[in-house]
Amino acid sequence: MVKINQVHKVFETNWFSLEAVSCDLFIEPYYRLSCNDSVSIIAKTSEEKIILIRQYRPPLETFTLELPSGYIDKEELPEDAIKRELKEETRFVCNSVDYLGTLKICPSRINNTLHVFFGKDASLIEETKQNEDKEVEVVLVAKEEFSRMILKNEFVESSGIAVFFLAQLKGYL
Repeated sequence: MVKINQVHKVFETNWFSLEAVSCDLFIEPYYRLSCNDSVSIIAKTSEEKIILIRQYRPPLETFTLELPSGYIDKEELPEDAIKRELKEETRFVCNSVDYLGTLKICPSRINNTLHVFFGKDASLIEETKQNEDKEVEVVLVAKEEFSRMILKNEFVESSGIAVFFLAQLKGYL
């Protein structure tokens, strides 16, 4: 078993911290990002459309298509967090939400867990502008279109692709 000797917080923001981890396997510290666990959902409307969001991502300096996702607040259950995030980002709610399991986003550098869900029969609850503190556009696509977007590199969020295929393997899509 690997022994962790020390974890030193190098830098901290509201969203993540950078930590230096010293262990008996490496001479130099290993650096990781530490952040709250998060949630993601592949949700379908009653018209069989998958709900995506388009938003600006500063690290990539462009807009990306993603599944609705977000951090879990302290003392919040993953099931409650995904319902909140879906509603905040899209103004959709699902008749049912099933837990698909957990994924690790980038185990070589990030120590959080991504809890993933499938949502069925999503409906729009408000026609008002969604999530007013950031530009988020809701995009509805058929399953076949989503597959094409992945193959054409128009949808590049790796965790979203993993959730899509996990939902298929479990018989939800």
